[in-house]
Amino acid sequence: MSNSGKRRVGIFIGCVVALFVAVLVAQAHVERRYRTTASQHITLVVDSIDYRQDLTRVYGKLIGTPHTSQRIDAMTLTAGSNAHEAVDIDGVDFSRWFQWEEDGVIAVEIDFEAMAPVRDGVITINTPRGVDTMRIDRP
Repeated sequence: MSNSGKRRVGIFIGCVVALFVAVLVAQAHVERRYRTTASQHITLVVDSIDYRQDLTRVYGKLIGTPHTSQRIDAMTLTAGSNAHEAVDIDGVDFSRWFQWEEDGVIAVEIDFEAMAPVRDGVITINTPRGVDTMRIDRP
């Protein structure tokens, strides 16, 4: 094999190794087993929190009264002295009314800006019926 061929193989192997290292570094980390307190109008039960480089995604279930309507106008996750506003939600839409089905449970994914892992905090949900506050902690 010529020097040019060996150099190409070396460059290829170097690129593969660099790509492998980049993928390992960029891996998201998910924490499960959060406890949540109940609230008056609407409760969010947190299943897990996915910490990524570009965002933090909270997976959970909204629990409410079956066969009624509700609206979420804003959501905030406060950990220590840092408050993080939700930027997106899947499962329902911000500032739009939705209907609770017969089981009163809706699966949701809530996106916040990237943040450090949360051991305990407070989630505040603003609705037309009032403000609901839930404590979350990870035992």
